[in-house]
Amino acid sequence: MPTEDNFAARLGKLEAELEIRKLKAAYAGLCDAGYPAEPLAAQFTQDGIFDGGERFGVHSGHEELLAYFGNVSNDIVWALHYMVAPAITVDDSLTTATGTWYLWEPCTLAIDGENVPTWISGKYADEYALVDGVWLFSHVKLVLETISDVRKNWVEAPFV
Repeated sequence: MPTEDNFAARLGKLEAELEIRKLKAAYAGLCDAGYPAEPLAAQFTQDGIFDGGERFGVHSGHEELLAYFGNVSNDIVWALHYMVAPAITVDDSLTTATGTWYLWEPCTLAIDGENVPTWISGKYADEYALVDGVWLFSHVKLVLETISDVRKNWVEAPFV
């Protein structure tokens, strides 16, 4: 039978999951608004990491995140991030969590002076931390599945 303590713990996890979903949605919205560096970097802990793999690099700490996000729009001219199928696990301490998301992103990439209509797909593996009552990213890892020129498709050219 559920106890009052059990109910409070379950409610705390549900509230944390909801706040983490809002964090990821805000992240996507900021990316779609042209990657404003300061608001995006502010979503990370001071020692937070964005790991975009070989294509987008690894950026650690507030200063590196500011520099990275400040330059992304030079490569990704326009984007619409769809964050799909979240699976979030909140630790019993209610201070840390992990989550996975699928990414589907129609976008325009600047490649060799040309704006290329592109599909990006991949998976996010995130770690979150509760800092002063606010959920933040402590580590965002993006594993890319495709970066494909729409005019060719992902079978012919899975990566541009």
